[in-house]
Amino acid sequence: MADLRKLARNIASFIKIKNVVPVYETREKGTEFSGKAALVIGGTGGIGTSICQKLAEGGCSVIVSGSRKESVDKALSEIQNEDRVKGLVLNLKEYDSYKQKVQEAVSIFGKIDILVFCAGVHTEHVDFWNMTQQEYSRVMDINLKSEYFICQAVASYMRDNKIKGHILLITSTRGLEPAYSPYGLSKWGSNGFVKGLAELLAGYGITVNGIAPGSTATPLIGIDEGKTIWTSENKEERYVMPLEVAEVAAVLVSDAGRMINGNVVAVSGGRGTFDIR
Repeated sequence: MADLRKLARNIASFIKIKNVVPVYETREKGTEFSGKAALVIGGTGGIGTSICQKLAEGGCSVIVSGSRKESVDKALSEIQNEDRVKGLVLNLKEYDSYKQKVQEAVSIFGKIDILVFCAGVHTEHVDFWNMTQQEYSRVMDINLKSEYFICQAVASYMRDNKIKGHILLITSTRGLEPAYSPYGLSKWGSNGFVKGLAELLAGYGITVNGIAPGSTATPLIGIDEGKTIWTSENKEERYVMPLEVAEVAAVLVSDAGRMINGNVVAVSGGRGTFDIR
């Protein structure tokens, strides 16, 4: 009887076998993203603009999203690729507009294959004892709530249109260290969301990953062009450069990164991995 059950299992396994082939093929430089379209939320910031530039250089059609037209126009002028890069004004505080804005983004290039969410704000007045409910909510609403519902809107679009896309969340190494500020707590939430969303969407062929940069040389933390990038925050003794984050992002949202799923990659000189404070 045991032999019969074993035979039955073997037959069932054989019947279920599918002919699965790899989807990745090496492409010539500059064509890695040919035929793909990306929506970059927070594309007007230092990291976001670098990611937009990197994707466009690989042949991707890119929608740069920001909360103000002035910042979107500035980012477009820096990228300088009128045919391949377009702008979209999206106010992250207007949650009910997300589905409409996603459809507006789709109409620009006809689809969305890639979502990159890199919008975020730092905590002001971070002292735990003096933290206000208003400041706590301000940070959580942008860093976590808007991220959650933007992903919901884009993932629903990808699922309904059978797009085997990529979602990439730019989080922070603050989410890999002990946290008491709303910023750190929000990044813990984002890092957990990467893993949960990856599990949820894997069955639809949608790949989800995150990048956790350390302190990065952008105006967000007061590092303008020409200022020193020295810091004692990591063992490399310098800030992360936006291009370094963009290089990793390009791999994770490409076909080459299809088998990387549910990971949060620290780009931090060791901060948050072996150098935890």
